[in-house]
Amino acid sequence: MNITIQIFMIFGLIKIQYQLSKKGLYIMAGGFSDKERVEIRQRLLNSGYELSTEVGIKKMTIAMIAKNSEVAVGTFYNFFASKEEYVVAMIRDTEVKYEKEMASHFSKDGTIALKKFLEVFRENFKPENNFLLRIKLDDWVWLKSHISDSAYLNMANDLKKYEFMFAKIRGIRKDAEPGVVVNFIKSIYALYQNRDTLFEESLQTNVDLIFDALYRYLKEGR
Repeated sequence: MNITIQIFMIFGLIKIQYQLSKKGLYIMAGGFSDKERVEIRQRLLNSGYELSTEVGIKKMTIAMIAKNSEVAVGTFYNFFASKEEYVVAMIRDTEVKYEKEMASHFSKDGTIALKKFLEVFRENFKPENNFLLRIKLDDWVWLKSHISDSAYLNMANDLKKYEFMFAKIRGIRKDAEPGVVVNFIKSIYALYQNRDTLFEESLQTNVDLIFDALYRYLKEGR
């Protein structure tokens, strides 16, 4: 290729990048190292946590996510096929953090005491640790209409998850029903979905009371 043409192409790309950057958009190549992929993916997810709180999941767009993460919209699609897949990844990322923390408290035999389980579980129901407690009711409506058929927001999956956990918890009553626990947990989310009509500063006390009731229900020999 003629050197003059190459120079004009380079200056053309620089000009395009400058114009895009003024609009808050960025050019990024698709060939990332494994380390870069992990970093960019987490940056995208972190943007989702911020934007879901600021503007809500329903109003959050892929363009907003890309701009907040300082990547091109095309880069977003290198990691997620759709907004729905992205939101599921946000939920899963939050869940993985909780699961890692929970796993660190398991005994060598792969079990955990009921009181410790609920203590660690309780931490996942603070707004600063769980973005789902920060979103509004219309965002929940969006979630239920867009991802209810996935592994999340699925009643059957919720029951299986707690049935599995019950087998790992020491000191739990033998006839405990997973559905009761699911209802306790859903009641926490219901409180936060309707926080505009409640005393928000008291909600964490309400959550404490729900966990106290959950402990009394689950403990062996009650």
